[in-house]
Amino acid sequence: MSVAIVTYRRAWALPYSLSSIASQTRKPDEVIIVLKPSGDGSEEVISKFSSQLPIKLVIQGKGNPAQAYQMAINSASGDIILFIDDDAVAEERWVEKYVELFKSLPDADEIGGPIYTAYLNNNVLVKTWSHFHLPPKPTRKIFYKKPLLEFSDYVSWLSISGFRGSKDIPKEGMFKSIGLIGANMGFRRKAIVGCPLAMLYRKSRKCLHFEQILVYCAKRKGFDSYEVRGSQAPVVWHIAHSQSLTRGEGFWHEFWLHYDSVAHYWRLKALGAKVSLLAHIIECLVRLRKRTPAHLIATLYAWLVKY
Repeated sequence: MSVAIVTYRRAWALPYSLSSIASQTRKPDEVIIVLKPSGDGSEEVISKFSSQLPIKLVIQGKGNPAQAYQMAINSASGDIILFIDDDAVAEERWVEKYVELFKSLPDADEIGGPIYTAYLNNNVLVKTWSHFHLPPKPTRKIFYKKPLLEFSDYVSWLSISGFRGSKDIPKEGMFKSIGLIGANMGFRRKAIVGCPLAMLYRKSRKCLHFEQILVYCAKRKGFDSYEVRGSQAPVVWHIAHSQSLTRGEGFWHEFWLHYDSVAHYWRLKALGAKVSLLAHIIECLVRLRKRTPAHLIATLYAWLVKY
C-alpha cells in the first residue's frame, strides 16, 4: 500500500497532511512525496517526518502537476496507490477504509471518497462537514452529452463530446463514476501504470481533470471506478486557502482551464475513445456563451495544438 503526495510551495500545510498519515490505524508501506523545490522549507518539513513515515522522496526538477503524478505512479511499489493533496488531512481510518473497500469491490480498481472543508484558526485545524467541491449539476438529456459506451452505466461519465456529464450524485452508497478527485482517491497500480498522463498534458498549465484521464486509461483495461459516500467512505478535509491552480481570476486563468476542458477530446481520442467531432464542436460552441474571449481563444488553441 502506497500513499502519494505531490507538493509545491506547501511547507505551511505539509505538517497537517503528513501528521494525518502518521496517525493512520493502518500504516502505509511507503509514502511517495514528489516535491518540486521552491525554497519554502518543504524539505525540512519532510525530513522531520522521516522517522515517523517510510518516506520515499522524489524531486521534480521541472514540469507540471500531471508530470508529478506520473512520477508518483512510476515510483510507487504498492499494489494500491492512495492519493491525497499536500493541503489535505485524512481521517485516522482513511487507509484502513480504502483497504476494506478494495477487498469488498473486486471489480473496482479506482475508488474516491468525499472531501470536506477545513480551515486554520490561529494554526489550529478546524474541520467542517461542508463539501469542498460542489457536485456537478445534472446534465440535460441532449445528444452531444451522451456518455461514451464504456460509461453507459455510470452516474458521472465522459461524453462523446469529450466533456463530462452527470446525473444527480447519490448522498449514500457506492456508485460508478468518473468523478474522482486527486485530493482523495485510490487506484490499483496495475490499472494506471503505463497511462501516458504526462504526455497527454505536456502543453497544460493547470492539468485540470487529470483524474479522468487516469480513470479512462483504467477503463480501457477493463477496470471500473467508484465514488463512495456514507459511513464506509474514506474522508479527507481540504484546508481552505487562496493558493490554487484551479481557483483564480483573469483572462489567462480562464484560458488555461478551458483549454484543458477542450483538449480532453483530443486526449481521449489519442487513447482510442470513440468521441464525436460533431458533438465536440457543438458543445464547444455552446460553451462560448460564457467568458467568450478566453473560451474562444482557448478552444482555437486546443484545436491547433491538441494536447
